[in-house]
Amino acid sequence: MTLNDLDDEHRPTFTTGQAADILGVEQPFLRSLDTAGVVSPERSGGGHRRYSRHQLGQASRMRALFDEGMNLNAAQRILALEYELDAARREITALRRRLGEPPDSASADA
Repeated sequence: MTLNDLDDEHRPTFTTGQAADILGVEQPFLRSLDTAGVVSPERSGGGHRRYSRHQLGQASRMRALFDEGMNLNAAQRILALEYELDAARREITALRRRLGEPPDSASADA
């Protein structure tokens, strides 16, 4: 393992038990997210789930959405839309940099 591996948010590092402890949830909650296809942890050689920091973030956001009263389908859709919006914002910022515009010039247009 290298230092770059430690920075990789997609590296499958945490067991189901560790992930549950970090998030303050029960292990069946994480397994249910895997079954629903919300997160797809990698498997160790022995078949055990291994979660990345990115997946822990997804699971945490799903838990928050459930706590707000969202059902599984609504929470999944919200999560997907949030990721799309973040990607669009990053792309807009990159395009503005290429055009030489300040990154926050959108606020001046509003």
